[in-house]
Amino acid sequence: MTVPIQSQQKNLNQFGPKLDNEFSPRLFHDLNVIQYLQVIGLALIAASFLYLIAANWLMLPQAIQLAIPLLLLLLSAGASVYFAEHSWIQQSLDALSGLLLGLSLAVIGQVYQTGADSYLLFLVWALLLLPWLYRPNIGVFALLCVVSQLALFLYFKQHYLIADHQLMYLISMNILTAISVSFCLKYYPTLRFVFIAFITIMSMYCMFLFCGNGVKEYQWPYLLLSIVLPIYLISLFYLQHRALETSLQAAGLAASFSILIFQLTEHALSDSIGGMLILALLIFAWFAVISLALMKFLPQTKFAVIPLAIGAWLAGIILSSLLLTYWKAFSIVMGLVFVALAWWLIRRAKSIFSRQFAYCLWICGQSAVLVHTELLTDSLAFILILQIGFTMLCLLSRMHWFIALVQLIATYGIAVATLCFSELLHGDENIILAVTGLNHILLILLLGSAIYWLHSMYRKSFALWMLFIVFASVVLQIISINFLYFSHSPNHLLYLLIDYLLPVVWLGLYIANDHKFSGMAKWLLLILGLVLIAMGYFEIFLILALLSWAQVYQQTLVKALCILLLIFSLWLLYYNLGFSFLLKSFTIFISGVLVLGLTWMLSTINAKRVGGADE
Repeated sequence: MTVPIQSQQKNLNQFGPKLDNEFSPRLFHDLNVIQYLQVIGLALIAASFLYLIAANWLMLPQAIQLAIPLLLLLLSAGASVYFAEHSWIQQSLDALSGLLLGLSLAVIGQVYQTGADSYLLFLVWALLLLPWLYRPNIGVFALLCVVSQLALFLYFKQHYLIADHQLMYLISMNILTAISVSFCLKYYPTLRFVFIAFITIMSMYCMFLFCGNGVKEYQWPYLLLSIVLPIYLISLFYLQHRALETSLQAAGLAASFSILIFQLTEHALSDSIGGMLILALLIFAWFAVISLALMKFLPQTKFAVIPLAIGAWLAGIILSSLLLTYWKAFSIVMGLVFVALAWWLIRRAKSIFSRQFAYCLWICGQSAVLVHTELLTDSLAFILILQIGFTMLCLLSRMHWFIALVQLIATYGIAVATLCFSELLHGDENIILAVTGLNHILLILLLGSAIYWLHSMYRKSFALWMLFIVFASVVLQIISINFLYFSHSPNHLLYLLIDYLLPVVWLGLYIANDHKFSGMAKWLLLILGLVLIAMGYFEIFLILALLSWAQVYQQTLVKALCILLLIFSLWLLYYNLGFSFLLKSFTIFISGVLVLGLTWMLSTINAKRVGGADE
């Protein structure tokens, strides 16, 4: 019998022992996880057909080339209407239709050799996207913003106006951005942070142009362009009572004016320790003024100190340049002093500014110690030991999760550098083997210790570090084009151990991680993992495991990065010359079928359990 999803989820949550924040195969039973797996399975099958078509594109008749994107567009639009009751499916299909519109135009231009300028393609694409916004769709709107900006840029570039009429281009871009951000705040406020970042970058670029020729040749229109759009956005945020966004955009404007402060003081201050200290104080004072102004206009919020915290970071970075430039070996002592001071502030500071300033001191001091110690000892292994010590001290000091993540990534990076420059490893092949082995060993250690760090305040840091290692493994496979051809190497047994046995160990630990989990689903996951490992797609299974944990425990950032990493890995696989397109298409197709088969079996098991509970 058919059971409502809410009822299934309620009964499923009551089935079996309660999970305790661990990486467990039982997470795949979650209904939302099953939905994600269904989408991923279909995406893998679609990618396999895409690889197959791409491999034979030039051999296809022109009529077939034209028909493929148009047929896909028609199917996507029809499916969007069919799934109108499922908002997230409809939104995804509409966004896909927007992409297929551009693909169809590109194929038409290729087949008929229209000879039209590229900006016309993007202009027509932008115009065709407008009707798709009759139903609010954030993906289509984001695509429209990007495509319209590209059309504007290509128009000026292809008419050779970008150099002689740069000011006109920037004015046009500012007007287009102002229109886009107005619609964004009214209909798609989720994208507001993207626009804050983009407008800040535009403002800083215009300020660079304003200061580029020195004080005697200031081009005042660029100064106007650097402040008008940020002030407009600040006003909109303030009228909408968005304190965080107002503070962020004000900090962006302050960062833009910092370029002007640096340019004005560049000739007045000597390139010395005193000059650098004065510059750091000026930058910090400027951001402090912005924070004081925000505190006056936004008295009921804590976000007004954001510019002050950013000023602390910039001032700290300037101070760190002193440690790295002027004081040489003495910088090691000063770096340790900075770290000790930061450790004391972190344990006692309560304000946001004090903690951010302490974090900045810590990073600056640590960088000075590591850089100058490496210059003195010429030993990366010793630097790795120091970095591990800093990381442990950071974790024990209860720092912010992002600072802890930076320390973990730095430790991994130094470990990889140590292997790459080791005298024990000769040749790219051995280095690739060593780094791959390091990745798999770290993943095994992280899984084995998950019961500890998942209960700590750093569970997001370790989960993201785990995802970063998976990302590094994906990139490494593309770098090592012939990595899977171990039979042609004298180290084929070592290849077998690192590329297959270690992933199987991780898979075995993952399946055995939950002793109370049993049944058909357990064996299905084991079979899926083994097949993916055999085909060289161990990273796909890792992404699925992390995605299931992120979905169940509402780790939005980890979930979003898992999806992006899966897309990125499929994109890199397309350019992997170590596989033929036919082999890539076949293995990806098998992977998609297995994932869909797993979702069908899990749905069937869930339905039986719920049905038994209802009876």
